[in-house]
Amino acid sequence: MKMKKDSLKEMLTISLFWGSLWGIAEATLGYLVHLVTLIPGIAGFIMFPIGFYFMTRAYRESGKTMSLFSTAATAATIKLVDLFLPGPGPIFTINPALAILMEGAVLMVCYKVLLEKQRVFRFREVLLAAAGWRAAFILYSFILLILAISDDFFHIGIVNILRFFLLESLVNAAIIVAYLKTEESRKWNRFGVRIWRPGGAVASDAGISFSCGVFAAAILTRVILSGF
Repeated sequence: MKMKKDSLKEMLTISLFWGSLWGIAEATLGYLVHLVTLIPGIAGFIMFPIGFYFMTRAYRESGKTMSLFSTAATAATIKLVDLFLPGPGPIFTINPALAILMEGAVLMVCYKVLLEKQRVFRFREVLLAAAGWRAAFILYSFILLILAISDDFFHIGIVNILRFFLLESLVNAAIIVAYLKTEESRKWNRFGVRIWRPGGAVASDAGISFSCGVFAAAILTRVILSGF
């Protein structure tokens, strides 16, 4: 029983750490890419691959598929800080946070299926994950439309909706597969770094405090950038 509790604490600590780093990346890089007008929709091209990186790092450190979703939940929680800051309506904060949760949920399901079939991520599987969370988000947006809660998503038009679902999914898959292939190379692994070492005191007071510190830094980063 104690071993299970320690294992859960370790998984949550690792997820808190990597999810907080994702939150910082989402706040800083997300802010910057939305300023880039030369490449329309660039945020949609790179933000999921960034999230994929942080989620899979948490999975590799913890060895638990649940860490994929809990890492996303941490990043989504940081995103929800925007609800308490001046800005557009709540839906503009809630929707991106839900999208992050959908990314984590779909990726977790994909990992579980691949593990059961003893397969690894290739282009088809990555494309399924990228398109899967987008399909869930479109369904969610359609439900909001039917319930007359919000029709903001459908204001972008059919062309941009197809771009969101098809083109961005394809670009996401290409970027992620390129990253996975690079990671497999001997040169990349030689300089790889594990933040948490197997058998280390991940769930110790020091490890938990460190992860909480990164989480606080992520929230502070979000608050500071909201003023620009």
